[in-house]
This record gives sequence, C-alpha cells and structure tokens, in this order.
Amino acid sequence: MPRTFALAAVALPLVIAGCTPTASAPAVPAESIAAPSPSTSPGEQVLPPAVVSPGDLAGTDVSVSIGSALVVAVPDGTEAEWTGTTADVTIAEFSAGGPSEGAVFRPGFVARALGTTAATVTGPDGQQVDFTISVVAP
Repeated sequence: MPRTFALAAVALPLVIAGCTPTASAPAVPAESIAAPSPSTSPGEQVLPPAVVSPGDLAGTDVSVSIGSALVVAVPDGTEAEWTGTTADVTIAEFSAGGPSEGAVFRPGFVARALGTTAATVTGPDGQQVDFTISVVAP
C-alpha cells in the first residue's frame, strides 16, 4: 500500500537563507533551511517547505498545498544532476536544482493548481522514481 505524505503549506514569499524564491522555484538551500526572516509581519507564519528524499517518494501519493513546493532531498553535490517531470505541468511543475547566486538549491516541484498528476524524478545514475503529486487547498 502506498504511503501518503501530507506536506505543510508554505506561505509565499519564502525567505530562506537570504534568498527569496519566486513562485516558479521551490529553491531551498542544500546546506540548510533557515528560520523565517525578521521582516515577517506579526501573525504571519512562514513554514519551511517539506523536504522528502527520493527513496521516500517511490510509489507514494504526496499531498502538497497549492502555492507551495515539494523539495527533493538529494545528496549534496548532485543537486543539478537530477531531472523531473509531471504528466500535467498545470498542476505541478519540476524545478531544477543547482547553484544560483552563491547558494546551492535542491530540485523540487511547484504546486500550481488543484488536482493530481503523475510525477518522476531521475537521479544522475539514471534511476527513475515514480510517484503521484496531489495538489490540495491549504
């Protein structure tokens, strides 16, 4: 029986380790996930995105709140070598990892619209991990 992950909603904009990712990238620094910026207004809670390893994704249905992201915890140094796809990019879209502006970001998927789509990530060794992303209301 497939496991189901319920991922925390991520309030946008995310402010992680001094980088402000856009809605098109789940950008999470590979080396750490920092606390919210002091510029967060009182009462607004900014949660870090859920980070799931490729092995934990295999055969699962992952629930992700719309507007947030699923970040894939890949081994350090391989962030740019991972690829991914979804059957419906209007529901969830892969965002490549790798170095950018002095930080290294992990690959992941951005939740764009309510619905369910098949997804895959492929490692540098060519091994493909298949799973499902269900984008849900927060």
